[in-house]
Amino acid sequence: MSIRRISALAVLMLTLGSTTAAIAVPNPIEPQTIAQNQRPNRPGGKEGGMFEKLNLSADQKQKMQAVRDQYKDQISQRMQAVRQARKELETMMAGQATASQMRDKHRQIMGLRQQLQDLQFESTLAMRELLTSEQRSQLAQLMQQRHETAKNRTQNGSKPQ
Repeated sequence: MSIRRISALAVLMLTLGSTTAAIAVPNPIEPQTIAQNQRPNRPGGKEGGMFEKLNLSADQKQKMQAVRDQYKDQISQRMQAVRQARKELETMMAGQATASQMRDKHRQIMGLRQQLQDLQFESTLAMRELLTSEQRSQLAQLMQQRHETAKNRTQNGSKPQ
């Protein structure tokens, strides 16, 4: 194999590795944090969760659950599509696919991830509309704290949870 070919393969492997790592470890402050980390049958979310700390009214909890239910299937479908496309790319890497075919698959994955993030963001916006201005301020503080905690974990070398 020529040096040029080995270099191209090394760059491709590094790119795929970083893409896979970025997909595998979700950003802890993405809208998914708000929209999807809730237990499905508990409108207030998990004990001690962000929404639990906002002291939501019964009506707000019910409406939050309705928003989650509205976006749940679409988000789940997009997540599955991303997983499937990643598996296909891994198979292509081991096979005889051309660089062009793998680039196309990579672009497809990035597009699917963008669609997923857009859905999660829309879900978050819909939930945000249900909060009072005081709750929104409190949520922003909680998200900032979560971001700082995740940042510190990353800097200290431990895995985000």
